[in-house]
Amino acid sequence: MTFLRNAAVAAAAAITAVAGPAVPAGADPAHHTAEAHAVSVDGQSKNSTAEVAPAAQKPQIQPASSSADRDAAAKCWSGRTDGGRKFFKTCNGTSYRVYVDCTDGRYLFPETFSGQWEFRLTCPEGTHADWGGNW
Repeated sequence: MTFLRNAAVAAAAAITAVAGPAVPAGADPAHHTAEAHAVSVDGQSKNSTAEVAPAAQKPQIQPASSSADRDAAAKCWSGRTDGGRKFFKTCNGTSYRVYVDCTDGRYLFPETFSGQWEFRLTCPEGTHADWGGNW
């Protein structure tokens, strides 16, 4: 009997190591998704979501600062956090994308923007916004 119990424990440990811990029935797995909300100067609104980017996918990116930043795609200003999950900034340019650095990694938003937009980038629950920028 002890042999069967030990075998069952070993099998469960092996399955957990390969597949990850089981999610209880009816529970949603944890979602680590950041959200972007943008409003243009002419009143358009866009929403986007992003998953954390693998380290190999992180492009060389210009962070937003409190003074105007300049790069090939856009210039951004008024970069700030709320001390919690949100990062805010305003950018103006052609064909640029935005990102937010959260305490659990960088989130690259797939949406491309042109013109002037005000951004509110929100990190997943349980994390904090460190900063953000564009590329």
